[in-house]
Amino acid sequence: MKKAILIDIDDCILNTIKRKKAIFEFLLKKKVPVSEIIGKRTAEILSKYVSIEKVPEYRFKFWSIALCVDPIGEKFLYLDEPEPYARYILRKLSNKYEIFYITNRLVSMQKYTELTLKKFNFPKYWNIISADDYTFFKNENGRKTVIKKLPAEYEYTSVVDDLPENYIYYKQINIKKIIGYMKYIVLDEKSFYDHGASLVIKSWKEFPLKQFL
Repeated sequence: MKKAILIDIDDCILNTIKRKKAIFEFLLKKKVPVSEIIGKRTAEILSKYVSIEKVPEYRFKFWSIALCVDPIGEKFLYLDEPEPYARYILRKLSNKYEIFYITNRLVSMQKYTELTLKKFNFPKYWNIISADDYTFFKNENGRKTVIKKLPAEYEYTSVVDDLPENYIYYKQINIKKIIGYMKYIVLDEKSFYDHGASLVIKSWKEFPLKQFL
């Protein structure tokens, strides 16, 4: 059976902080410093700028733009940047493993995601598995639908993901090595390990490449 590695996209191989900042400022009509974004979830960020009652409304608006449900979201996509060293590591890995990019971005924006990965010269940029559109409108974790779409002919040996709450889905398909990427959203290392991470890294330079080759 062929071996494959799963790689999360946003805040793992793509730095989305500039895009998030621009969307927040577009919605709130005021400056939002990067320090208010890193290490925080969307609702927590919004709660500093709007009343608690309005947080759900603004959260929905934010993700409508970020996921390009609202077409205006397309104008912000150019702000995404590749994580340093990620492409080098993935090119090396792609010589031995199939690479699948997994994301809670919606199927409806997959063409934009593919264009971004292609622009930045990520290997196997077309191997993207996105969340079903309905997960956004039902406020469900899209990772569950992503896992169901994985091709059955591969053995999935490892995954890199920045959100510990996703790890339960990787355990369900017996992925043995879960690597947490701790840089932009969850900054509590213990949380990664409590949810089943094998290793936590803060940059792609820390990726244990020799263990995979």
